[in-house]
Amino acid sequence: MSGFNRLPLGWRLIVVLGLLAGLGQLGWAAFGGPGLVSPFSMAGMATLVATLIIGLVAWSEATRRALDGLSRSVDALGAGQYDQPLKSPDTGDQQVQALAKGLDGVQRKLATEQAARVAEDAVRATAEAEQRRHLVEVETYARTQLTAVNTLGQGVEKLAEGDLISRLREDAFPLEARKIPTDFNAAVDNLQQTLAGVLGAARSIRAGCGDISAAAEDLAQRTERQATGVERTAAALDQITATVKKSSDHAEQARGVTQSAKSNAEKSGLVVREAVEAMGGIEKSSQSITQIIGVIDEIAFQTNLLALNAGVEAARAGDAGRGFAVVAQEVRALAQRSADAAKEIKGLIRASSEQVGKGVKLVGETGQTLDQILGQVIEINDLVGEIAASSKEQASGLAEVNAAVNQMGQVIHQNGAMVEQSAAATSALAAEVEELERLLGGYQIGAQIHEYRPRQDHRREVPVAPRREAFRDRYVQGATALKIEPRSRPGEWR
Repeated sequence: MSGFNRLPLGWRLIVVLGLLAGLGQLGWAAFGGPGLVSPFSMAGMATLVATLIIGLVAWSEATRRALDGLSRSVDALGAGQYDQPLKSPDTGDQQVQALAKGLDGVQRKLATEQAARVAEDAVRATAEAEQRRHLVEVETYARTQLTAVNTLGQGVEKLAEGDLISRLREDAFPLEARKIPTDFNAAVDNLQQTLAGVLGAARSIRAGCGDISAAAEDLAQRTERQATGVERTAAALDQITATVKKSSDHAEQARGVTQSAKSNAEKSGLVVREAVEAMGGIEKSSQSITQIIGVIDEIAFQTNLLALNAGVEAARAGDAGRGFAVVAQEVRALAQRSADAAKEIKGLIRASSEQVGKGVKLVGETGQTLDQILGQVIEINDLVGEIAASSKEQASGLAEVNAAVNQMGQVIHQNGAMVEQSAAATSALAAEVEELERLLGGYQIGAQIHEYRPRQDHRREVPVAPRREAFRDRYVQGATALKIEPRSRPGEWR
């Protein structure tokens, strides 16, 4: 049944008419019987065909009207009329209804998009109005900034022309840029004060160039006199240096002689010590010989005693022991002679030991005397060495003093040249100061210029014959050279 409802209306009419025709054929077959042609059956068939034709025509007309309505709706959509409702066709055809439903969805979507475009156009119009307002504000701000920039440019142009009197007006700048004219005016004020100070200092420098020139001339005169005095001092120091060097050479020769005497005394002391050691060895050898002779004497005594005992035993033996008794007698005699000889040698050695002891004592006294002489020679050598070293140091010091004096002469000559250069530099400085004043004259300063004056005149009259004050230069002995630190005299230029 649900499938029949899904069929189009025309097809449903055809199905109904077909069923009616079938029922008529069944009734005819039941009552008329086969083989009989009834006029009612022919009429029924004609009616069935006519009904079918009418149903098809009716269905076609309904479908056409529905499609015409949908076509008008599509035309309205094409014309942009999205707000008109789409009427659903009542043909009962599902394809037509599906088409109508799809068109309805398209219409709603297009209507939604049209509403979005309208809203977007409204937003765009609002944004354009805001942009126009912002452009007006930007133009106003740019005009204000242009005025401020022009004003600043005029101020910079005047500053470039040397006008330090003009200032920027703060009312020509917007509130957020009021710091620019304030800082610019402060910078111009500082520049004005600085240039005013520079101009005043330039005038003071020009005024002081004369003082410097006079002082340079004074210094040149005194430098020339100092150079003459230093040359005389250098000549005197040359003579003193030669004399001290000769004394140093003599002291060096004396040192060589005392050094030779010291060497000879040391050698003599060494010989005496060796002699003492040799005497000591002889004494020790004598003592050893004495001990050996004592042993020999003891052996002779024992031999004599044994020979005596042998003689006694031979006498007891009678005639059989006579030969042995003779031998024992000879041995006893030989032992006696050995004992006598040992006694004589012992006496000689004792006398020799006494003489050796005296010699050792004399040699020791000689060594002590030579040690005293050696000590005195060493003292003399040290004294002569100190004298030679002092003479050498004096000669070296005088040579250094001479070199320092010569260097002082060179320095004084250099100072004279520097004084001349200072005078030339002072003249050049005066010219540069005049040029500086000329350049500063191109600025409109308009401020009070303070000229700096020297606090007092440091120049003094140069005496014709200056008195030499007692002073000594300090010499600082370094590793390789002698540095001079001169003490300045009162009132002198340094």
